[in-house]
Amino acid sequence: MLQFQTGDPAYLECNSGFIMKYDVVIVGAGPSGSTAAKCLAEKEVKVLLIDKKKFPRDKPCGGGLPTRVLKRFPYVIDLIDSISYGSITYSSSLKYRLKIQRDRPLIATILRKNFDYGLVKIAVAKGVDFLDEKTVTDIKILKDKAIIILEDGEKIESEIVIGADGARSVIVEKSNLVKNTDDICVSLVQEQTMLEEQLKKYFSEKRTIHIFIKIQGIAGYGWIFPKKKHVSVGIGEFESAVDKSKPKTNLKEIYEKYIDTLKENNILPRDFKIENPKGSTLPVFPLEKTFADRVLLCGDAAGFINSITGEGIYYAMTSGEIAANVTDEALKANDTSERFLSKYQKLWKDEFGKDLKLFGRFNKQWGKDSEKFVRLLTKDKKLAKLTMGVTGGQISISRYRLAIIFRYIYVSFKDRFSRDK
Repeated sequence: MLQFQTGDPAYLECNSGFIMKYDVVIVGAGPSGSTAAKCLAEKEVKVLLIDKKKFPRDKPCGGGLPTRVLKRFPYVIDLIDSISYGSITYSSSLKYRLKIQRDRPLIATILRKNFDYGLVKIAVAKGVDFLDEKTVTDIKILKDKAIIILEDGEKIESEIVIGADGARSVIVEKSNLVKNTDDICVSLVQEQTMLEEQLKKYFSEKRTIHIFIKIQGIAGYGWIFPKKKHVSVGIGEFESAVDKSKPKTNLKEIYEKYIDTLKENNILPRDFKIENPKGSTLPVFPLEKTFADRVLLCGDAAGFINSITGEGIYYAMTSGEIAANVTDEALKANDTSERFLSKYQKLWKDEFGKDLKLFGRFNKQWGKDSEKFVRLLTKDKKLAKLTMGVTGGQISISRYRLAIIFRYIYVSFKDRFSRDK
């Protein structure tokens, strides 16, 4: 999808040997990059959005979208595939099950191929130039400009570069902002079509999602997200919570056992096949520094992930919006220095930094026994509501942390007293 037309100045400059010039170049056309591009174009900033993949492209992802994304970015409503109104959360043994049914949406679900491509098209409609199948290999930060170097040798000049190119970000690496860490989430997921009769039979018209805490003993969880005509089935393990003294797990073997277990318990159809599950890795903690001279980082490239669930689209789009606002201010002030751009980090920390920090503290819990916790959730509606609200992205963990802790202590004592009797 090449968005240059033969009459465009950028096209003519490129093909006549001159370097293309933009106010801002955004590397990576996922939710964070497309959001930043759209916001900047609305401010009449000349933007180029680049991605190494051919669009539309798929991406391994469960496709669960917190409803707060729809509230903050209402223009994405047309890109939603389905809405889920209920969930069932299982303990690792499947003995305890927390069922939630609601009349209002619990989460939205998306097909990443359609969602991401839709966001790109919205940005292009606002005036963004889009270049796909172009790999950025290097950037040079000079006193008066940034130079983006492509794999084929082409060079592009800009005032600012926004790195939105995912967990293995070239922009992060070339800006010396990389953080060597094993704190990642590794997942396997497959998304395939399913007959309407089966979707209704197993997940009802409410498209009930299923969450399996520490399934097969992993330091993470499994999921089933039913959609309009598809179902996403996957598992994710948080390496930061894995006991390093134990043998390394084979996620593919665990995934196969996981699917067998779901079939045996009539949670998935007997004829459900394992078909080419795709793997992915995600950072689970933010980088210590997300800015440099002429550079800002957002989305997965910056490590903006809920380290309890692995959800990142809300943080991706929100950080893209914040990055766009700071970039616009920097261009107007003619100051693209690290000092000026540092306000970006303060703004995202004010917006969601406390939540990410708290999620990080609770991340280690994935390595501990969760059977008791799920059992207690089934016994107390208030604790269940608070916990599911935080993990589902409806409420802020930093705001409700103490309420959850005190409620858990109360329910634990109440449970112990009743069992002693």
